[in-house]
Amino acid sequence: MLFSLSVKNFKKSIRDYSIYFFTMILGIAVFYIFNAIETQTAMMEVTKIKAAIIDMMNGVMDGVSIFVSFILGYLIVYASRFMLKKRKMEFGVYITLGMSRVKIAGILWMETIWMGVISLVAGLLVGTGISQFMSLMVSHLFQADVSRFVFVISWKAVVKSILYFLIIYTVVMVLNTIAISRTKLIDFMTAGRKKEKNLLKNPVVSVVIFLLAWGILGYAYYNVTAGSENLESEFQVLAQVLLGIVGTILVFWSFAGFFMWILGKMPKIYYKKINSFVFGELSNKLNSTVISCSVICLLMFMTICILFSAFARKDFKEAEAKRLAPVDISMVKDLGDGKTIEEIMEEKDISGKDFQDTLNLTTYELPEVTKGNIVGDAVDRERFGEAYLNQQIELLSVSTYNQAAEKYHLPTYELEENQYLVIADMEGAVGIFNMGLKENPELTIKGKTYYPKEKTCQDGFLMMNYDPQNMGFILVPDSVKFTEAEQKKNYFIADYAKDTKAFREEMDEEFFERLNGEKSDEFSVYFTTQSSVYDDSIGSSAMYIFLGLYLGICFLISGSAVLSLKMLSDAADSKEKYRILQKLGCDQKQICRGLRKQNGMVFLLPVILAAVHSVFGIQVCMEMLSIYETKGTAPALVLTMILIGMIYGGYYLVSQFGCEKIVRE
Repeated sequence: MLFSLSVKNFKKSIRDYSIYFFTMILGIAVFYIFNAIETQTAMMEVTKIKAAIIDMMNGVMDGVSIFVSFILGYLIVYASRFMLKKRKMEFGVYITLGMSRVKIAGILWMETIWMGVISLVAGLLVGTGISQFMSLMVSHLFQADVSRFVFVISWKAVVKSILYFLIIYTVVMVLNTIAISRTKLIDFMTAGRKKEKNLLKNPVVSVVIFLLAWGILGYAYYNVTAGSENLESEFQVLAQVLLGIVGTILVFWSFAGFFMWILGKMPKIYYKKINSFVFGELSNKLNSTVISCSVICLLMFMTICILFSAFARKDFKEAEAKRLAPVDISMVKDLGDGKTIEEIMEEKDISGKDFQDTLNLTTYELPEVTKGNIVGDAVDRERFGEAYLNQQIELLSVSTYNQAAEKYHLPTYELEENQYLVIADMEGAVGIFNMGLKENPELTIKGKTYYPKEKTCQDGFLMMNYDPQNMGFILVPDSVKFTEAEQKKNYFIADYAKDTKAFREEMDEEFFERLNGEKSDEFSVYFTTQSSVYDDSIGSSAMYIFLGLYLGICFLISGSAVLSLKMLSDAADSKEKYRILQKLGCDQKQICRGLRKQNGMVFLLPVILAAVHSVFGIQVCMEMLSIYETKGTAPALVLTMILIGMIYGGYYLVSQFGCEKIVRE
């Protein structure tokens, strides 16, 4: 009997709670898809740099999957407890007819097993299918060769999905059993008549708290943007996060009363058609979804920031790679042993014919030109230490640098006979030098005094790199003559004579050993290739995008499913009210129109507040990721909005159709 009863209840649950059931399928599919990336990338032909990044991404994905399992676990537990609450009346009837609580718990266990097995199988089938398209996306982002592409099933991802969700469903069954054992019969029988209480009925108090909430949010917004320099500790940053959470909860807590107070001032709108009923129901829904809307708003905010940051970083890093690696190869070598890069290549039988448009340049060092000469007393000398301040700085003539600048598509400069310029692009070094340059420091070079042409560092570099890494060198007029003994480093900048994939891979993978042998020392030749910089940019950006999509989609699914279930529940609770409206002469179109207004407003409010949060949160993310003046922010925002619209908007449509079906019945 218990088995047949559980089967009937399971069929009923699928019909009445299809959003919950298909959310489980979607959650399992997403979990499988992102954990199957490791298997999909194994068949791709990529460079060593991309392969290393893929390995790191797979490791990070394993850790993130644990966090995601908690998110999906929360969703399953919430939905299960939600369904259990709606069925308390049914369980009360079972107890009244003599069924023991143990048997009721057994029914729930069997129903959960049915739900778990079917959702796991369906989710894994859906995930396996979609993961094949994901592999194409992976290959596109990593610009990989997929000539060996075949249909593949990741058994590791299958086992992991089954294990994680088996644990989640076991926790659900234990919690449901505890809930059944502790609930009194009177609570079972009266569960259907219990309604959410409005804890904030006074409109004046609602208005005051609503304004206070925005005051709290405004204060937090200011502190993390314009006032961010005043945040000196992690505790102060955490305090702003807590203020944002408190402000969000207070906005939703007071909005229902504030909303009804505003409508009370507009009787022509309030009493038009069935608006009074619609607005009253909306107020009740807002009041009963304070925590849900707050959590969804914060999840939506995190989703927007995560996805935006991932896509914006990709566009920024691609543009940065083009700026930092405009030629095929750059090399540098310390001249302490007196050998230049070309001499080393000649010794190693590396043909100069492999390169074209080459440029050799040499920098110099003088004992009287140190970092301390520039920064002076503008910095805390004890904090930086004498070793740092006594470090000598590379010097080169302005005309020599301009040759490199032209190859790198950087600005060129002109100097008067008594001027010098500091060139740097590493953020920390630029900040330190700028403090010193404000004081217009004099430099004595070979007995002659020079003054800075600019009071700030100028952007530039001699060696290509993955990130801005130039810690500073000084340009001096061509009239300054250096000796061979003052030479410091030799730089070699060139394009390849052969623009083929095979040659580039050879340079990336074998060139260091060919130049330096198995053992390297302080006089080794170090180099950076354009393809290695691009590979690093592509690989790291792809990793951030996958992690952002993984977390963002899970956040969206969780928030959307919770709100959709709540809308269906409220529609079921209000069936009698809609039946009365029909008896009073309201047609079905008016009732459905009113439902759309209610559900639309409840779904829209978290999005609006999350969008407001994101305006400031995105600025914080861009500051943390050092993304400045990039044109990629607009496309990133568009892509983020499309994804949110598809998932969140899709859940709204499904819940709306479900509510209309309940009302029609």
